[in-house]
Amino acid sequence: MKAVFIHAVVLLNAFLFFAISGLAEPVHFVLALARSTTTPAEETFTYAIPKQLGYFLEENINPTLLYTDGSTAALQAVASGSADIAYASSANIAAAVDKGVPLKAFAGITVRWPYFIGVPKGSTIKSIANLKGKRVGVISLASASYADLRANLKIAGLKESDITIVPVGAGARAAAALNARDIDAVDSYSDSFTVMRQNGVEFDLLQRPEEMNRLFSVTMVTSQKIFDDKPHELSAFARAAYKGMIYTKLYPDSALKLAFKEFPELGGSDNPTGQDAKNTAEAMAIALADSVPADKPDPANWGKWLDIPDERWQAVLSFAHQTGSTERLLTVKDVWNNSLMPEIYNFDIKTIVKKD
Repeated sequence: MKAVFIHAVVLLNAFLFFAISGLAEPVHFVLALARSTTTPAEETFTYAIPKQLGYFLEENINPTLLYTDGSTAALQAVASGSADIAYASSANIAAAVDKGVPLKAFAGITVRWPYFIGVPKGSTIKSIANLKGKRVGVISLASASYADLRANLKIAGLKESDITIVPVGAGARAAAALNARDIDAVDSYSDSFTVMRQNGVEFDLLQRPEEMNRLFSVTMVTSQKIFDDKPHELSAFARAAYKGMIYTKLYPDSALKLAFKEFPELGGSDNPTGQDAKNTAEAMAIALADSVPADKPDPANWGKWLDIPDERWQAVLSFAHQTGSTERLLTVKDVWNNSLMPEIYNFDIKTIVKKD
């Protein structure tokens, strides 16, 4: 009874604050992540850090997280109304749109394709073709790593039936599967391989097809309805997220502390000077590297770096069609609308200053 009373008081105080201040109550967005647990990746620098810094509150946005089992599952959450925004792989977005799901990508998160197939050092597997007859791990059957593996197999002239696909998760869980020899190779993303290495597994990454170097992966996507009904709120969410990326690049030590505060489950949060904390910082840096320009260390020179050009989207759509992820060759307008970009980038980098 006491807990109910306290909760009622909190709600009343919140109502009075917004009523007296004249502000609208913050818009609640549910963000679906394409992962089942917290990792030191984009959920740190686009969610935890801007949330801790008050960037979302400044935009009158109140986001919460929904964990899912991969990009396909995250997109299903948006399609069903369980989530408002998803972080999902571009190729998975194309596959969903091809099936008639009314989705629209509106802001980039990564500028590179982070997926590779790794094998333990010393493995006899030297190429994608050598995977025939082997057991290959993926994050899940609803993940972008599964789509990446299928594409690699098709380009190499192999079928799914030529290998055994094993869902093993990412990071430490995937490392455990390799150490137990449950799998011979694993398809995962760059910062996941970092965590695997930190767990004692050394890798060789197989040469991937050249066309994959033109791709990019994680992208912000919403339903067509929310895109039409709440464009300013979506812009506000993305603006806060992008400011979080810039803050993390400029002040990585402070960003790590903020990530630990929001996500105490991250390794090293209980000992910020220990090795686990250093491992988390390393994984965050590698994940961020997939999201920012490699040749421009100063964010002031990044420009609208996540306004993904049409030609790169076309490369993704051609790749998705050629590898069987989509039945038809989609147009860029089918999946991507960058009309919110001027509003998203309406902020001054000089205002992003270190906060302790």
